[in-house]
Parts: sequence; C-alpha cells; structure tokens
Amino acid sequence: MLGFDNSPAGSFADQLAAINAWWADAGVDHLFDDEPQALLREKVASPEAGPKVAQTAAETPAEPEPSFDVSTLPTSLEAFASWWLDPATELPLAHARRVPARGTAEASLMVLVPMPEAGDGERLLSGPQGRLIANVLRALGLAEEQVYFASALPCPTTMPDWPGLARAGLNAITERHIALAKPQRVLALGDGMAQMFGLAQGQGQLAELPALAARAPEHLLAHPRQRARLWRGLLDWMPSL
Repeated sequence: MLGFDNSPAGSFADQLAAINAWWADAGVDHLFDDEPQALLREKVASPEAGPKVAQTAAETPAEPEPSFDVSTLPTSLEAFASWWLDPATELPLAHARRVPARGTAEASLMVLVPMPEAGDGERLLSGPQGRLIANVLRALGLAEEQVYFASALPCPTTMPDWPGLARAGLNAITERHIALAKPQRVLALGDGMAQMFGLAQGQGQLAELPALAARAPEHLLAHPRQRARLWRGLLDWMPSL
C-alpha cells in the first residue's frame, strides 16, 4: 500500500497528511490537472489589459556595424599576412597567439577551416585535424604544396557566435583573404563557414569561386560516415583529379 502503515487507520486528517508526505518524499510537490493545456498557445490578454503597442522602427534593435572599415583591408596577400599577425590589428576573437595561413597564391585548392587547432603554433593544422586533411588531399593526388590552408578565426576559441561574427565583419575579412589567395576552388569545412556565408552542405560558391561545404574537421574525425560523405562529395566536385 505505497509504504503506508498497516496499523488501524487514524483520522482522515492523519491519512491525508501521510499521503501528502509520501508524495513529497517522491519529489512531487506541485498540483497537477488532468485537463489538457495548450502550452504553446499565445497568451490571451485579459480584458483589463490595455491595447498592445506595436514596436516602432526606433525600438527595433539595429544590426551591429562592422568593427572595421572594409576599405582599409589589405590589397595583397603579403600585406594581408602581416596584417593578420599584427597585434595592433583588431581581429574578432584574437585573444591568443595568432596562427598564420600557409601555402602559395593561386593554389589548386584552398582549405578553409573555422579556426586553428588547439595545439597550433607557427603552423596551421599541425595536429590530428591536419593529418586527416592531409590524408584526404593525398588520396586526391594533391600535394600540400598545391593547397592553401587558412582559418576564418586567428585563434582557437570555444563555441563562437558565427552569425554574430559575420555581422561584425568576419565574413568580409575571410572573403578578402580568399580573393587575395586566388585559389581555383575552396573547400569550406565547418558549419560556422556555412552559417557565415549562407552555404548549404555540398557544392556552391564562395567569393565567386566554386566551393564545397562540409562538416568541421573535428566532426569528420569523430564520424566515419561524414568522412565517407566528404570523400564522395570531393570526387564529384573535382572529377579531373
């Protein structure tokens, strides 16, 4: 009997108190109703409530302006590399040591990742993610010398707000980087890249260049099926290799 005392029943008040104590011990301390409730239904204003005032344009939060002047971005790849590493340059989330891009201009492929690996120092993608990408490139018949490697963010960071970073101007910085590197194609790895540039998973365009959007390197490392999906996408996207 739900753990109640089997001795002769006491008063109704005692029984009610025992029942309440049992439910309290079970962690139930609220009243419940059998009548169904529309939890997602918009709350109806009471007759006493005043009319709802429409939000004016002045009250609408404005989109944040980019934290830099796009016209001041470097106009050569060499100048961009120095600008990227200069501590005086205000880059989004540049809170630690900045990791440079690597490769030469007009490469067959540009690999764009969201951010450096946690252990990167002088060399971008120097850890497990880099080895995975190098293996994929080798299977495609591409030497690392034929590829330009870059990251959208200069330093590793945790859970960046990609739409917010795009509004702050990171997409413009990244597009300028791509335009200056002049690759033939861009492999954009990471959901953040897709969010910043409005890319869907698969083939598209980025900075007016053929692009392939796929999952982030750390996700590819953890999910063999995603690696297989990337491989099939690359074979379809780069049929001549």
